[in-house]
Amino acid sequence: MPSFPRWLILPLAAAVVLLGVAAQMGWLRDPTLAKADYAGNIDVSAEEARSYRDVPFEWRVNGPAGSFTGRDIARLRIDPSGERTVICGWLRLDKGGQSTRASRWLSEAHLIAGTLKLTAQFIAPADKAPGDGLTAGCLRIDEPGHLASDAPLRLEGAPVRE
Repeated sequence: MPSFPRWLILPLAAAVVLLGVAAQMGWLRDPTLAKADYAGNIDVSAEEARSYRDVPFEWRVNGPAGSFTGRDIARLRIDPSGERTVICGWLRLDKGGQSTRASRWLSEAHLIAGTLKLTAQFIAPADKAPGDGLTAGCLRIDEPGHLASDAPLRLEGAPVRE
């Protein structure tokens, strides 16, 4: 049985390091997506919740138990008031588990905001009501210019594995 050549260890280690650097620098991002960074979570009061828009979407999740489809609504808000535009959003979780699958779909979906295509991964699943501990996930857009607060919003994506 041939042994593993020792001279391959150094090139393999270098390849792993280069791959890590490329991932950290963002060189491996989907080129169709606008540059954006996860900005954290914010608390949403009952009054602030009124400024969020309903964005309905259809999702599909495939798994060992079968294929599941459904409709849900994400709540999103565009805030262009800062140096960079921020989009915040949440998905209300239900008790039946359908929204858990919708949340799984959102983890790989895209948000079309105006002319920008963004990851929808920032949309936070929430089981609390606005003003009662609800937090929304936020995404800071690193593209030049500002997105209008009333820009059209749409969620799209392919079926995902459960």
